[in-house]
Amino acid sequence: MPRVSDMKERLTDAAMELIWQNSYGGTSVDAICERAGAKKGSFYYFFKSKSELAAAALEADWNKKKAQMDSMFSPTVPPLERLDHYFDFVHDRLTELQKKCGSILGCPLLSVGSEVSTQDQIVREAIDELLYFGRTRRSGAGTN
Repeated sequence: MPRVSDMKERLTDAAMELIWQNSYGGTSVDAICERAGAKKGSFYYFFKSKSELAAAALEADWNKKKAQMDSMFSPTVPPLERLDHYFDFVHDRLTELQKKCGSILGCPLLSVGSEVSTQDQIVREAIDELLYFGRTRRSGAGTN
């Protein structure tokens, strides 16, 4: 069994992959635990609900990409070059995902948000903060 110290990350990574590929509603806590190599007790040790895990997974995914996005959109890079870099990044990422998953996946924030935003306040608030602020207030890094 994986070390407890990396279990939260394994759960968020598994949730991100499964929710993005299959949808929020089509992904169960059992499937997430199976993908992460976790027992259900480990899931509930870190998260109260699937909603909390989904919000944490979206935030963790954003945090992994943030440095790359900051670099691409640096004020020191000319505006048209920023767009070129971003479109190259998106193209390369979608090509990689198509090879891995067999299909092109959309933006995880918009996909999950459009699916559950009217039904799940925890997920909706996390997506709102990530889209509008690029970070969450829950992590103490938001803007007020």
